Amino acid sequence: MSDNNKVLVRNARDQDIPAVVEIDTEAFAPYGTAEQQETFQLRLRAFPDGFIILVAENEVAAYGCSEKWLTEREPALDENPLVTHQPDGRILCITGMAVRMKYRGRGYGVRLLEKFIEIAHGERCQKIILDTTHAQGFFHKRGFATVQHRRERGVSLDIMSLDVESHRNNR
Repeated sequence: MSDNNKVLVRNARDQDIPAVVEIDTEAFAPYGTAEQQETFQLRLRAFPDGFIILVAENEVAAYGCSEKWLTEREPALDENPLVTHQPDGRILCITGMAVRMKYRGRGYGVRLLEKFIEIAHGERCQKIILDTTHAQGFFHKRGFATVQHRRERGVSLDIMSLDVESHRNNR
């Protein structure tokens, strides 16, 4: 974790999308939940302030993307964010987040999650939701609670939630 200060978290750009797709495929193809390149391009168009990357050693080492919703609901894979993202929404849904395997264990996932919490505060969101196949422990340690289980593409997913204001008060 000593190189944690040598990383840059910034908004994603069009030219970052191929690296995002690589990371997503590496992280989620084994679970059958990798998403399409077009989905990421649309997410960047729909909510550029909610699409972040972490650069380490001059490459995209991690990404996270999100959108805002008016009401709490189940996330779904490859949804069209031009339809689902609501600029006035107060629910921030993390629609994707992963760290390239060779960079895991360095705290980069925590850095991304902290940035999402900062985005949620800045956007006046009340809640953050996401779904995960395997990272429940990571999110539980950071205050998220499992609120529902579901299956998509034959895969078991946990829907998790964090109350943004409670999180701020418990820090």
